[in-house]
Amino acid sequence: MSSLRIQNLSKKFGKHSAIHNTTWHAQRGEIVCLLGHSGCGKTTMLRLIAGLESPSSGQISFGDRTLWSHQQNIAAEQRNIGLVFQDYALFPHLNIFENVKFGLTHLNKQQQHQITHDVLAHVSLSQHAKKYPHTLSGGEQQRVALARALAPKPDVLLMDEPFSNLDRRLRDRIRKDTIGILREIGTTTVIVTHDPEEALQIADQIILMHEGEIIQIGTPKQLYETPSSLFSAEYFSTMNQIPCIFEHEQLKSTCGHLHFNIEKMTTLSVQPIHGQEYLFCVRPYHVSLSLTQETADYFAVTVISNEYLGHQQSIDVQIDHTAHIIRVQGIFSCPTQIGQSLFIQFNLTQSFIFSKQSVTN
Repeated sequence: MSSLRIQNLSKKFGKHSAIHNTTWHAQRGEIVCLLGHSGCGKTTMLRLIAGLESPSSGQISFGDRTLWSHQQNIAAEQRNIGLVFQDYALFPHLNIFENVKFGLTHLNKQQQHQITHDVLAHVSLSQHAKKYPHTLSGGEQQRVALARALAPKPDVLLMDEPFSNLDRRLRDRIRKDTIGILREIGTTTVIVTHDPEEALQIADQIILMHEGEIIQIGTPKQLYETPSSLFSAEYFSTMNQIPCIFEHEQLKSTCGHLHFNIEKMTTLSVQPIHGQEYLFCVRPYHVSLSLTQETADYFAVTVISNEYLGHQQSIDVQIDHTAHIIRVQGIFSCPTQIGQSLFIQFNLTQSFIFSKQSVTN
């Protein structure tokens, strides 16, 4: 059963369309990531769900309860939706216990204290109850904000870039702990992020947005392994792109040097049409390097740059007799110094074909 449903939702600020006719839903207990670049409409979507902004059209509902439509508008404070802001928005003059208890005024004092004690224990902050926010680390402040949002037992929890203010070395641990708490409690959660790696790690469902529109919805595996457009593919990693023409069941590079047999490709997002132009795309870590031409589909290249990244190398090679520069990433046993002659092979089962005329469709 769907818990949160967004139907044909739009939001205009003057002539600017921040959200355009978007439809999606979240199942109960699901963690959904709204993913996209700054200004794509993610935070506006969150504010519409929370009731902090009013849509221009569409409908927002939870279960069989309509939160917003042209006929009905439930006030923000009556939607039973929890919010965790990017800066946590803790009250500096209140201690941690009082911060968490703040949203429980509708309960009697005994209930307020019991729930506050329980939720602080759940996020491992009981020992900090009498401290003030400025005395805590960034990760501890984030957990206070989470505890305060969870205390009223919201139907939906909204989190706006909740981990972006954390030190990088702590971010993974705090994020893992937070997601563990959310999964244990089973609260439907919508998290705004611009970080593709974060979305892949934590989401049950990713909603990729661009300029107020939804580009693709799916599981992390679906968005990464079967992107619907070049925009989707590039959002998760660098893509090597080679312009091609489709002729006789092959993609032929416009330089006339490279041919790709599409029968070996299992990730076709389009069905190529004879004579049409396309982009052959492959990620840097789906390209192999070799000192020898082991088969006919290995192409001669020359190393033109080499970066050492610690856990791997990032190498740029130029395909001989062409202007094509290919980036390759991984751990290599062959010599990779600048000027080295090598051979590359593209993993066709991990490659993509996109229409050259379209970026986001």
